[in-house]
Amino acid sequence: MNVILAEPSYIIRKGFIHLLREFPEIETIIECSKSDDLEHHTQEHPLHLIIANTSFEIPMQEDLDENSVQPVVMYLFNTPLPQGASQYHLSVYEGKSTLAEKLQHAIQLCKTNNNGEQGEELSPREKLVLKHVALGQTNKEIADQLFISTHTVISHRKNITKKLGIKTVSGLTVYAILNKLIGMEDIS
Repeated sequence: MNVILAEPSYIIRKGFIHLLREFPEIETIIECSKSDDLEHHTQEHPLHLIIANTSFEIPMQEDLDENSVQPVVMYLFNTPLPQGASQYHLSVYEGKSTLAEKLQHAIQLCKTNNNGEQGEELSPREKLVLKHVALGQTNKEIADQLFISTHTVISHRKNITKKLGIKTVSGLTVYAILNKLIGMEDIS
């Protein structure tokens, strides 16, 4: 996966590069400090993820080659974000775990865009288990509600993690919301 990081601040760029290198899916990180560089690199390289400071002009997707993968775009703000800001908005004021979670979500979306789908399809039972996991229930609570053993719940969770490539409950919750397995109103 190729990522372009367009940020005028050297220090902020280096901090984000350090964070991005923690994701094994990312093969190439291209740095841009000027808008002209961003436009040049979007034409030169197949990009999967663009992280750009709000001061940069992002090339429109229709300007890209029709055979190229449509990149996921995340906007980087040098100010705190308001409550309820988009998952695709990053702030230099956010903590490492918040930034990592948002980047993980974007990387997962890049994989979906690149592959056409997330790998293997979840079975109806796995979707049901995932729904309960996303709602914050324990393995025992899920087992009791679905009338299956705890061991079976654990097996389903392993299969879900393997198929989706998502290891955290928060990541699974985001997946469940995006795929309409649960609604935002279901989360307490």
